[in-house]
Amino acid sequence: MGILKSMLTVVESSKDRSWQDALGEAQLAINSTVNRVTKASPLELMIGKVARPLGLMTVNNDEVNEVDLNTIREHAAQNIQNTALYDKARFDKNKATVRRFDVGDYVLIENEERNQTKLDAKFRGPFKIVEVLDNDRYSLKSLNSKRTYKYSHDRLRKIPNH
Repeated sequence: MGILKSMLTVVESSKDRSWQDALGEAQLAINSTVNRVTKASPLELMIGKVARPLGLMTVNNDEVNEVDLNTIREHAAQNIQNTALYDKARFDKNKATVRRFDVGDYVLIENEERNQTKLDAKFRGPFKIVEVLDNDRYSLKSLNSKRTYKYSHDRLRKIPNH
């Protein structure tokens, strides 16, 4: 969607044309451009023909413009799968590690940034973990009151030497 918006913005910035006039040309350009992931154009994947500008087709008439639809789709599916594996590996490399706590551990809760100034404490507590919940969440009991809280692992810090 960003590519289409960029194309139409360029057209709209010119004084002699409106974006509605260029919509067909923009669609043709997008449909005939080779995709980075599939390594084929949407037109090739849909109808099995390589898109060529009309001027090139008359000059270079010997070139075959048809492709085997099943083969190109298999290659595109394999390229999508390879890209997905690459993207997952890149994501997992930078993914935060899950902090595990046990029942009875003492922890601090990270304060909300929107309520802080530079000199405020970054954490509040102490709290005692009373139950381990699903999805790396914990039920906490305040040591100063009887109130219980539920927080995710990423908002908690273990108190050293407890």
